[in-house]
Amino acid sequence: MINLGAEIQSIKNRLAAIERSSRLGSAAVDGTAVEVRDETGSLRALVGQQGDGTTAVNVVNGPVPAAPTAPLVASVVGGVAAQWDGDLEGDVAVPLDFARVEVHAATTSGFTPTSSTLVGTIETPQGTIVVIPTTTPLYVRLVTRTTSGTASAPSAENGPIAPAMIVADDVADGIITGSKLAADAIDGRVITGATLRTAATGQRIELAPDNTITIYNSAGQVVSTISPAGYKIWDATGADLLAEVTLTGGAFNAPGFLARATAFPHLYSFFGDSQIQWANDNKVMVSHPGIKLYGLGAENDEIDMVITPGAYNPTANAPRMILTTSATGNSKFRVDSLFGGKPDITLDGPLALGETLDVAKRLLVGSVDQGKGLRRFQAIQTNTATTTTTEIAAITTPTLTFEAGRAYRISYHGLLLSTVANDIVRCRIWRGSIGGGGVSLVDTINAYPIPLANQHVLMDTAQVVTNSTASNISAVLIGTVLRTAGTGNVQIVANANNPAWLHVEDIGLATDYPSARAV
Repeated sequence: MINLGAEIQSIKNRLAAIERSSRLGSAAVDGTAVEVRDETGSLRALVGQQGDGTTAVNVVNGPVPAAPTAPLVASVVGGVAAQWDGDLEGDVAVPLDFARVEVHAATTSGFTPTSSTLVGTIETPQGTIVVIPTTTPLYVRLVTRTTSGTASAPSAENGPIAPAMIVADDVADGIITGSKLAADAIDGRVITGATLRTAATGQRIELAPDNTITIYNSAGQVVSTISPAGYKIWDATGADLLAEVTLTGGAFNAPGFLARATAFPHLYSFFGDSQIQWANDNKVMVSHPGIKLYGLGAENDEIDMVITPGAYNPTANAPRMILTTSATGNSKFRVDSLFGGKPDITLDGPLALGETLDVAKRLLVGSVDQGKGLRRFQAIQTNTATTTTTEIAAITTPTLTFEAGRAYRISYHGLLLSTVANDIVRCRIWRGSIGGGGVSLVDTINAYPIPLANQHVLMDTAQVVTNSTASNISAVLIGTVLRTAGTGNVQIVANANNPAWLHVEDIGLATDYPSARAV
């Protein structure tokens, strides 16, 4: 027979043991998570396995935290400093799910903090200082962020605040070297109490405080000096004084000029009586009556050439100077410059040039200016970058001067290539810059079709331009390339055997090329 009393007592004992034990003493969370919700039923945390397969305590959907108090800002060298004092607006305590305070900065007032304005974070609720590198004034705001990623409203703004300038006291003596200076750092400034030089040793030019300019060769030897007292020129080794000019008050003294050379060791010039003489074998004599050139070697007693100045008479058409050669008897120059209507040089006999004819200003043929010749040849021997419809620079010259009243021929040459067939490539030359304030001087529009992919097509174009203004125009020239139709990548191809180039030459007076394009 069952003892009911003992059975009831056993049940009471087991119930008491269950009530005293942990509610999860034998529980397990297998492959899932325990959800923690607030009194409204909103999910606040997940304890256990997360959605990405990891196991953690993940706080979600936390309440919006209070905004931080406005930051304190100050200027520092190279940037600005922003400080958070650890307080939130309304004297609200820092929430337990606090993660960080974000520091945001922008150059405009009233900006909205975004990922692009984030410049730093403060990870402690006690606050700290964050330095923001900048070269321009900034406005600064703060945002509180919780562990669940919830952001507060932005704090009040502070600014603008600019970086501090470096003053002399911030820089130690003797630490700024020439390599730290910009190329035009001292342009327009005055340097006093120093000797200026292009190098410390070797080939150099030095300007001393006493206005003396000294030129040294590569061995550090003096080869020339220029001072208020005059000029001195030595040979390449600095051993032999070749020429000396003495000045007083900016004028030549007598003898004024003294020159000595190894080929003619006794060359003298006396400005007082206008006489020059090579005393070595009496090869040349110059005086008031004119110039006599004596023969060389065995014929040193024969006068080979005489230049005699004559009285110019424009009505009688008398020449101003005649040069004859007695050795051949048939060569004669007539120099009639300085007066209108007379030729600069008239050649009655054959003119033989042994090496070089150097025309210092301009050459006239049939009274027509033939130009000053080559002004710039700029070439490349490597391929340019590829481009599509973006116009890129292929060749850029140094600054050129287009003289007032002159005409120029500008040529652009190279091989074009496209990665696909039936592209059309446009090449042109800009003065100054591409687009904007630049001027397109040579413009080929849809002129170079590329029939086959990766096929070389010759581009060779030219333009005559004139500067008909009263002032010189100085600018760089830029040869460009782009694709105007098609879908391929285009470029200018160049190598040592097939260079691409810009060629600029002076071809004469602007008035000889009417209706030409203005530079």
